[in-house]
Amino acid sequence: MDALLDAALDAAGRATPRIMIVPTAVARHRPELAVAHGRDAFERAAGRRGRAIDIAALQLLSREGAEQPARQQLDRLEDAHLIHLPGGDPDLIPTVLRGTPAWAAIRLAVSAGACLAGASAGAMAMAERLWTSSGRMDGLGMVSGYAVLPHFTLERLPAWRRVVDDARPLGWIGIDEQTVLISQSGSTWRVAGRGLVRIFAAGIDEPMVVARAGETIQLP
Repeated sequence: MDALLDAALDAAGRATPRIMIVPTAVARHRPELAVAHGRDAFERAAGRRGRAIDIAALQLLSREGAEQPARQQLDRLEDAHLIHLPGGDPDLIPTVLRGTPAWAAIRLAVSAGACLAGASAGAMAMAERLWTSSGRMDGLGMVSGYAVLPHFTLERLPAWRRVVDDARPLGWIGIDEQTVLISQSGSTWRVAGRGLVRIFAAGIDEPMVVARAGETIQLP
């Protein structure tokens, strides 16, 4: 979480960084555990930096909750410096958040300079399309023209393409284990974590971009 905390610190400037954990992808499992792990990791990272943080969670676990959040909850989202979407079930984030006031608040925060970080299913959901256990579905479109393959291995790419590219070929973003892709502004994304991020053009098996922690990626 150190790299994510650094992103929050950059966005906050001299202010205390405000971090929101949104565990939508684990709504079917134990969201409170995902929040506890995230909170602990951020607080330990803040301790290593000697910085105070303002961290909270928004339990957007159902469509109804995302459509009718309290005004105070929307304010917390809009004012966040970092919004973290942990991993879980890929279908839940688009299903719960798409077209809701909660998603509008997240988009507003990003447009104001906040970082939106997605891990695993959180990263998949930001793309144009994604894989689910029931087949492909539309993502949230933060990364138009691409799909995301987390826990990346080259061996998995052809099978995922057969499912997700069936409607129209897409570029692919392959993200290694223990690696996070952070939205900074517009088409600029930063890699954090231990592994690599690879960018594949539609229908091409060799990556056109390979980036590691601290490096940025420009997506058209």
